[in-house]
Formats: sequence, structure tokens, C-alpha cells
Amino acid sequence: MKTNRTFKMVRNLVLALACGALLTGTTNAQGAEYGGKFTLPFEAQWGRLVLPAGNYSFTLNYTKIGMDMIMVQQGTRTLGMVLSRSHSQAPFSDRNELIVTRSGGRARIVALHAAELGTDFYYRPPKPEGRLIAGRPELIQRIPVSRNGK
Repeated sequence: MKTNRTFKMVRNLVLALACGALLTGTTNAQGAEYGGKFTLPFEAQWGRLVLPAGNYSFTLNYTKIGMDMIMVQQGTRTLGMVLSRSHSQAPFSDRNELIVTRSGGRARIVALHAAELGTDFYYRPPKPEGRLIAGRPELIQRIPVSRNGK
């Protein structure tokens, strides 16, 4: 009987601590925003958006938990939203860049390296069209990103 009571007390304490940590992380992470500009020299797909060659800007609403959302603009026109699949801490670097893979004549943006945040954001590639028989080599290109206001 005493072991059941002790177990319940420990379980409730662990749940309370976990909820407190989660709420603290949420309030600390809310409102973090990161923006930048880049020039695509070719057409590329980013999530469900197909971006022709040109100049773009974006705003990333970044949280340490949950889904990260990017709003992509061209001039004053908002083109759409891209959700990250995941993100991870990146080693310190001073380069902000988009990572683009090219395969089968198509370019796809698969990652954003945000140096000031120390974080890499990963994006789901679109589903392949048709059947894939064998993997083709992918060419990786890096597109520089300049920070808004810099």
C-alpha cells in the first residue's frame, strides 16, 4: 500500500516538473523571428512552393518546440508558407545559406542554415513522380542568404 502511494507521488511530481519545463520552454521561445533575402539563379521547389529564378525574402517564425514556419515573399507579394520537418543545433558558423539538391533536372530546397540562431532547419522533399528504379546522384548547391537589415 505504501509503495503505491509513493509511486503515485513520484509520478505526479515528475508530471508537474515536465509540464513546468514545457511551459517555460514555450514562453521563452515564442516570438523569435528570423528573416533574410536570397537570389535563386534557377527554378527550385521549397515544400509545395515552386519558385522561379529571382530575388526573394522570407520570415521564419522560430520556436524551440513545435513546427517552424517560413513565409516566402517576392517583392511585396507573399507567395506562401513552408513548414519545417525538423530542426537541429548546428555547429557555429558565420554562413547563412539555403541547401539545394539537384536530381533529375529538378532543384529542391532541403535545408536552411541560420548561423545566428545556431540552427539548421530541414524541409521535406516533395514525393517523387513516377517510380524510382535506382537512386541518382544528387548535386548539392549552397545559396547565400543575407539577413534582413544587414
